[in-house]
Amino acid sequence: MTRLWIVRAGAHGERELAAIDQSKLFPGFLEVGDLSTCADRDAVLAQLQEVMPDQGKNRLRNFAAQLNQFVNRIEIGDVVVMPRKVTNGVAIGIVTGDYQFDADSDFKHARTVEWKEESLPRDTFKQDLRHSFGAFMTICQIKRNSALERVQAVLETGTDPGALLGKQGHAPKPLPVNGTDEDETEAETEDETEAEDYQTDIEDIANQQIISLIKSEFAGHALADLVAEIMRVEGYTTKVSPPGADGGVDILAAGGTLGLGEDRICVQVKSGDGVANHDVVLRLIGSVSNSQAQTGLLVSIGGVNAVAQKELDSNFFKLRLWQMPDLLKALFRTYGELSDETRAKLPLKQIWAPMTGGAS
Repeated sequence: MTRLWIVRAGAHGERELAAIDQSKLFPGFLEVGDLSTCADRDAVLAQLQEVMPDQGKNRLRNFAAQLNQFVNRIEIGDVVVMPRKVTNGVAIGIVTGDYQFDADSDFKHARTVEWKEESLPRDTFKQDLRHSFGAFMTICQIKRNSALERVQAVLETGTDPGALLGKQGHAPKPLPVNGTDEDETEAETEDETEAEDYQTDIEDIANQQIISLIKSEFAGHALADLVAEIMRVEGYTTKVSPPGADGGVDILAAGGTLGLGEDRICVQVKSGDGVANHDVVLRLIGSVSNSQAQTGLLVSIGGVNAVAQKELDSNFFKLRLWQMPDLLKALFRTYGELSDETRAKLPLKQIWAPMTGGAS
């Protein structure tokens, strides 16, 4: 029976690019050793108790349930969703291999996957599934509201048919008193962590809503206007190129009096959902040189691919990258000083909420 899983790639998306590039799932738990010989949750738990002696009992049981799912319960052919942090999308794939452990890898635990979508916009899905994607768990199953069939439908048609997929006019099947399907055993229920049973990451849900608002209100070249305004609040004098062919320069920014200081930045803004490739980075390098800027800033809300990231890394003293989390941080940092017009397009309110710990 095919199942649908969430497997995250780090609290801040730090393993996402490698997961996409290598066609693998990397759930983290790097302090944990090889779990290949662990046949069930109890065996996983015993190993966790050795390497995490300071963790509480309930936390260890939670981690053990998640890792047991990754090692033993996810099957080849299952569908997996990797909610992304560096973009506002989700990657969707089909599991193609069993659990692997590589002590020499930066990521240790892995399973191979064939990615069908690398960064599908979250607003492709209806609100209930988006909330499931925002569960705190690193590894969990999504069962409710015809989730599997709807994700498969999105892969086939590009449209989420909603929770009533194929069930219009039919009353829902009542659950038994214990809240599980009749064909589920007690052991299966104990071993499974479901997205719907755990607290939603409120911050992530809020960020996704803000991202949708940014993409709606600052589509296309308008995103460059937003970035330029943020930079002006932070002390730069900016010049925004007009819409149309920009030759790799969307914004020129400079510090100092009248913008005549030595801190000169050439900015390229990519507002689409697609990843920026190597050619984009090379054009930015050329633009930095041609404009006599000191540094270049690539703003790409769709992220970058592995080759582009490698080029950025090799130009550490010349180039910087803002992906969606970086843009949000800059927005939050400067929001109070943005223009009334911009704040009217992005009406935000700061709130405080208790923190809930989770695995990464």
